[in-house]
Amino acid sequence: MDGMLALTIVCVIFAIGDWISDKTHAIVPVLLFASLTFLVLFWTGLVPTTLFNDAGLMQISTMMTGLFIVNMGTLLDLKSFVAQWKVVVLGLAIVIVGGVLMFFVAKPILGNNFAVALVGPITGGWVSAVVVNDAITALGSPDSLKLAGVLATIIVATQGIIGYPLASLFLRSEARRLKKGYHDGSIAWTRIIFEETETDKPARKKLIPPLPAKYQTSFILLAKSCIVALISFWLSDLTGGAVHKYVICLIMGVLAQEIGFLEHDVMKKSNCYGIGLIVCMVSILVFLTAVTPHDVVSLLPVVAGAFIIGIVSMLAVAVIIGKIFHFSWQMCCGITCSCLFGFPGTYVVSTEVANTIGETDDEIQMITDNILPKMLVAGFICLTITSVLITGVFVNYFVV
Repeated sequence: MDGMLALTIVCVIFAIGDWISDKTHAIVPVLLFASLTFLVLFWTGLVPTTLFNDAGLMQISTMMTGLFIVNMGTLLDLKSFVAQWKVVVLGLAIVIVGGVLMFFVAKPILGNNFAVALVGPITGGWVSAVVVNDAITALGSPDSLKLAGVLATIIVATQGIIGYPLASLFLRSEARRLKKGYHDGSIAWTRIIFEETETDKPARKKLIPPLPAKYQTSFILLAKSCIVALISFWLSDLTGGAVHKYVICLIMGVLAQEIGFLEHDVMKKSNCYGIGLIVCMVSILVFLTAVTPHDVVSLLPVVAGAFIIGIVSMLAVAVIIGKIFHFSWQMCCGITCSCLFGFPGTYVVSTEVANTIGETDDEIQMITDNILPKMLVAGFICLTITSVLITGVFVNYFVV
């Protein structure tokens, strides 16, 4: 297929998916729409299975994914994490302990490779699926692992559909509990402010001072991101691949932002976010090119089993560990659901619940103050950081 035509088809499908996601409040996420659309197009023969290669996207997918994971590291706000340290510890427990638990529960039921493939995507998001599929590619993409890669893709594509309603259900219950406690005096609340502009924030000195605005160009920002990603790839090579390159990219992104070498959300500031994200998504969707309708049907029971085992395992860990920090079971379950969609879903569902359950400005603000910061931090610690780390460990247990 003509390269420009192939690229246009890919971009138009993602554009339509973005519009549908907005109209459905992310109940139908972009990745789900794109996955289903590409499957239909491949199965009907309307587009060739070489579509992504024809569009020239596969050649740079590994490098672009590295850049995006570096960018995810720059999103980390250590000050917010320190303030919500209990949520951080709970999130770590949900992903690490819950991930190990779901692996050992799923292994005898679904098999070793499916158990390995489900842990990261269920506890995290698309980056975990990229790590899974990248590991399969590194092993030569054997037939024995083909469906494991597809399972990871399907989980990531559909987890929001399950996660949003569950999170809303638990957080609504938590909001009602908070509202009742606020009125009977059992819950103390002091109004706090979360929204502040960049000019309101006090400047924090870093080891490397920021570049003057005139030098924060797309070329310079992208070059600095590439340097960090390149060093990360080199460090991974020094470990013989024992530590996954994307795991190191994430850690290096955090460090580079903390010392001032990289700017916060550097990929957006470099104007590379849109096309870059499409390239990253394609690195997951490429596994759909070899999938048949029979494969999808055969995976449906596995997907259902994966979600049941995964969510129950994480909820059990969350409620038990949450008792130590005196979190309600509703809040613990809401935090667990943040693994299934992350930001901006954590913000959307928290504010929607507060506006729905709260009847006065004070009630809405009180509910928001108690729920939103926990959900934001939980989504980042579970979805962005810990899930990538645990996925990087588990992919070493694939059996060819």
